[in-house]
Amino acid sequence: TVDPSTLCPYCDNPLPSSPSPTLRTLLETMAKKSYPDPRPTNVLGRKAPFSTFISVCQRHRFESDILPEAKSKGWPSAIDWKKLAGRIEKLKPKLQLLIDDDSDDGPRARSSAWNEIMELVKEKGSRAATGVKDQFLNFEKTQPGYYGELGSIIIHQTLYDLFPPTSIDVESIAPLGAEEFLQRVLFPEVALRLVMEDQRLKGNSGRREALKILRDSSVYGVAMFPAEQSAEGKYGSGKLGGPSSTRGSGMHGNTKGRLERW
Repeated sequence: TVDPSTLCPYCDNPLPSSPSPTLRTLLETMAKKSYPDPRPTNVLGRKAPFSTFISVCQRHRFESDILPEAKSKGWPSAIDWKKLAGRIEKLKPKLQLLIDDDSDDGPRARSSAWNEIMELVKEKGSRAATGVKDQFLNFEKTQPGYYGELGSIIIHQTLYDLFPPTSIDVESIAPLGAEEFLQRVLFPEVALRLVMEDQRLKGNSGRREALKILRDSSVYGVAMFPAEQSAEGKYGSGKLGGPSSTRGSGMHGNTKGRLERW
């Protein structure tokens, strides 16, 4: 006999053995919008309009099917958010080299993000390659992989604290503007280096492997760590579902203050 508490109250499919805080919150919220509907397959079944509960079923299928695959590949299901800004700040000297370097074999030349942009410049010209349309088409390439939307918020805020656009010498990063360089070069570089640290990858082969992980895990990251987590303050404990405040969480400088607004 199946324990009905292990089943989704709406579609009767098995729930993951350890539901995430996001799924638990969805179930709690949906319980207030539905009503009991016991049935032979699930005595704890509930009923609501399909459009109301579909997000619950999508989420538990993600956690039942995609999450195990992510775990098998070593992608994290919990991230120490309170330490993330500090980790990024430690990268500042290496990121500064990307801004200052314009040699043919320096740090910038090893940046896949920069090289892809330069290829587009050769193909389409600088105006087209740096335009809004091209940025939209290459949006996936500027995602932080399994760090998801919440990671994206923290990376962006920390980068803008470390490198205010007005502090960047635009002549050294032409044909990009300061904000474009932050978004399309420094942001992917931070994400790549974070993954390299997580997975203990080194050298050029490590960069290639980290880049593959970033691309492969981006959909997982968006689902696992949505931006809503920041609004709920659930990164305060360092893991999802912890205390609901960033105050005293170890966030640094202005980044801490900015994150408290989310």
